[in-house]
Amino acid sequence: MNRFLVLLTVLLFNNIALADEDFICARGDLERVISVVYLGDGPVPCEVRYDKGDGQAARVLWSAEHTEGYCESKAKEFVDRQEGWGYSCTHYREQAE
Repeated sequence: MNRFLVLLTVLLFNNIALADEDFICARGDLERVISVVYLGDGPVPCEVRYDKGDGQAARVLWSAEHTEGYCESKAKEFVDRQEGWGYSCTHYREQAE
């Protein structure tokens, strides 16, 4: 019975696509967006993108092909750095399709 429940759980959650995550950081008139973008159906591959809101394309700061949790960790570190610079950051998770 326990094996059945474990197998059922794995099958159910294996087919769920992860939703991209955004952190909106603002200070005065300045706004920065730090995004974790999932490039497949799982936690890897992924990218951490940074948009300074200056009209330039968002830059990829970090990426991972195999290490789960890497993009989320790097994004959180960068959010903490932004907050240290006086920005107020809010976390958003987009809806998975």
